[in-house]
Amino acid sequence: MDDAQRAGAGLATGSGRRGERATAPASPGGGLTAFRFAHLADLHVGAWRERSLASANLAAARAAFERCIEERVDFIVIAGDLFDATLPELGFVREAAELLRRVRDAGIPVYMTYGSHDFSPTATSVIDVLEAAGLFVSLMAPEIAGEADGGLVRPRFFVDERTGARLAGLSGRQRSLERGYYERLDHAHLAAEPGFKIFVFHSALDEVLPEHEQHAESMPRAYLPTGFDYYAGGHIHSRIESRLPGDGGLVVYPGPLLGHQYGDLERARESSRGFYIVTVDRVVTGLEFVEVPLPPVVLHEIPGEGRTAAEVVEDLREAVSSRSHEGTIALVRARGRLAAGRPNDVPFAEARAALEAQGALCVKISRGGLRALEEVRSRGDGTGGKGEIEARVLAARCAGFEPAPTLDPEVAARVSAGFAGEQGTATGHRVLEAVAVEPVEGEAARNFADRVRSRVAEALPDLEEQA
Repeated sequence: MDDAQRAGAGLATGSGRRGERATAPASPGGGLTAFRFAHLADLHVGAWRERSLASANLAAARAAFERCIEERVDFIVIAGDLFDATLPELGFVREAAELLRRVRDAGIPVYMTYGSHDFSPTATSVIDVLEAAGLFVSLMAPEIAGEADGGLVRPRFFVDERTGARLAGLSGRQRSLERGYYERLDHAHLAAEPGFKIFVFHSALDEVLPEHEQHAESMPRAYLPTGFDYYAGGHIHSRIESRLPGDGGLVVYPGPLLGHQYGDLERARESSRGFYIVTVDRVVTGLEFVEVPLPPVVLHEIPGEGRTAAEVVEDLREAVSSRSHEGTIALVRARGRLAAGRPNDVPFAEARAALEAQGALCVKISRGGLRALEEVRSRGDGTGGKGEIEARVLAARCAGFEPAPTLDPEVAARVSAGFAGEQGTATGHRVLEAVAVEPVEGEAARNFADRVRSRVAEALPDLEEQA
């Protein structure tokens, strides 16, 4: 939504009241009719094995909270993934707790949901500990009605004491398992609540998925409850401003700060990162995106398609010497089918050392898409990066999968449903994604193993229920 679209929707493009708390008269139902709140999501504190990136991400989170204090917003909403894991390194937990404490001491309450990264189905999460310490208000546990009422899901409303705003939400989970909650939402219960209402969620929506997340698990926008003024989204790693059909409320995703994976860094080069400050005067009247400072990102794309390894080496060395990389996040992406030579002939380690010698904050090299011609021929076709190869192998394995004949028939049916055919391929992808994590610097081996086990358990929830 550009400035013209905002104007057409009756939205101001800036807050217009920096550093001033709302002082409008109270509404008849209690609270203020005019106020401002901040909407953050996907901070992923503790992400990145490289200490320099982890520190830069933490600095971005610190800048966001400090700006909220400076702007004197009335409250803060965090739509999931404050942390990158259920049990992050304790140093990052301490830093995050200090930020939340400073916000609380400034008189700014924080309302939060779990994200898909910091939710644990099997253990207490660090988020639970911080909530118990009174550092934020959890919007996480809905009420489940009895069988007589159809087992409907009823998210609880929390009323912000100063403004009277009503907040409710649902947490995200890996595999979008929260979808089952949305399918049983008690829409009448939610619609009956009066006042200005905010729904906080951590799920991707089909209608607004960016191109780079087209294969992500998502749900229809129609699953969201109607009748809310603002839908504070998280999980999609792009900045999105949308609106429910008709006169529906705003659906907004602020996107991540530095993110947690290589693709997030590439996209940070092309788009600003930050959070929203939302201005309310009975309805949403202003939506301001507040940028946070990040280290500059430099991307060098090295084409390999139809070229020799020697030509790729020449391009790589030219890219390294083409500019100063001091203080940057330096990215190198090489891909394509080589006409001659092998990927191992390209001195990526030499390029990394040269960039680090120039003072690059961090160097990340993506070379999985660079392939030798012989390697491509051995696959039987000329297509396929790492993800496509995984998909073909998984599909082939799962197509012929059969449970052990000694299993109980009922158990065998469940195992077959989870591991055979297309469902088995999806299960395999989830497990691969769950284990595709690396220990962060200083993380104890036991903590890392627990973190991986927790991610795998979430990827295989049906197995837990059958155990």
